[in-house]
Amino acid sequence: MIPLVTELAKTYMAEKMDVVILVNRQSIQSGGGIQGAAKGELGIGMANRPLKDEEKSLGVEVVEIAKTAVVVGVNRSISLDTLSSEDLCRIYEGAVTTWDELRGGNGPITVLSKPETDSTKETVRKSISCLKNLNESGRIITIKTSMDMAEALAKAKAIGLTDAVSVESSRGSVKTLKLDGTAPTPENVRSEKYKVVQTYRLVTKGKPSGAAKDFIAFVKGPRGKKIIESAHAVAVK
Repeated sequence: MIPLVTELAKTYMAEKMDVVILVNRQSIQSGGGIQGAAKGELGIGMANRPLKDEEKSLGVEVVEIAKTAVVVGVNRSISLDTLSSEDLCRIYEGAVTTWDELRGGNGPITVLSKPETDSTKETVRKSISCLKNLNESGRIITIKTSMDMAEALAKAKAIGLTDAVSVESSRGSVKTLKLDGTAPTPENVRSEKYKVVQTYRLVTKGKPSGAAKDFIAFVKGPRGKKIIESAHAVAVK
């Protein structure tokens, strides 16, 4: 969520010169965003997963702002355009180790993943059945944030799990693959043809007020919607 909320905040502050919004550029994951908002340490927390049962009693208000595809991203030098769920699982379990085996180029596949507690990883586990209980190969490199994932994918003949917003912000150095023949486009997210999707949420302690309320209204309004959709996501009404 960080690149998208940063862009939303930048545009909002250009219109509201008396307001300063500081977006934490270091990921504290969804749990940190929810807890930070509940404790009043954050004016607005960010989360890209639903609240867990133990978080529902914290007295926070949750506003959904966007839906985005969770994608299989690869370096732009890879000639593949599509990948099956089965082949994706074979890569992550270590059964497929070179691009030659997939006719996607040559050389070894650098395999990147997210921590098990990461919301993107949780979405993938729930949505792709063969990955649900898969023990990943020991050669996999764990990348903490989506921004770091995009940078890593841009530097090597790599494959990784990330989101469409981060790929869009990579300026062409990373590309997405169709998954089981379906492209992770906003149109396919909107129509639910593409199934691996996460929802971005803003979280506040109780009902938002003051500048937080005004910023959330901006995000949910026409100007926010335009920014969200320009980032390759789908605005939530």
